[in-house]
Amino acid sequence: MRCEIGDIVLVDKYEYSSAEPGSYHNFVVVDIRGDDLDLISLDYMGFLVSSQTDKNNNVNPKFPYNEPISPSENNSLTKESHVKCDYQITINEDNIVMKTGAVTVAQYEKFMELYRKSLGEG
Repeated sequence: MRCEIGDIVLVDKYEYSSAEPGSYHNFVVVDIRGDDLDLISLDYMGFLVSSQTDKNNNVNPKFPYNEPISPSENNSLTKESHVKCDYQITINEDNIVMKTGAVTVAQYEKFMELYRKSLGEG
């Protein structure tokens, strides 16, 4: 399934940076890696979306890069959540179950700003 930057996608299998397997989570697509000829499946880079609202940066200062996101018609989330902007996870195109929604340009820019801050760039 081809996606665009800013799409929210449901992913059936992925791997955390610790090499632990993960399954069935929403992600915000923040980068696309692949060839121009579309001969191979693409890898997407994404930020995990979590509904553990006690870990968002408005509630808990221990998580300064977890940006809150509220349900909307555009993103199709069903509950208050946050986007974990401190590390990107690689998502293989074959593991995307479906596109569920999208974030706004302003939200995407905020997520990327937090990511750069998490790297010490901002």
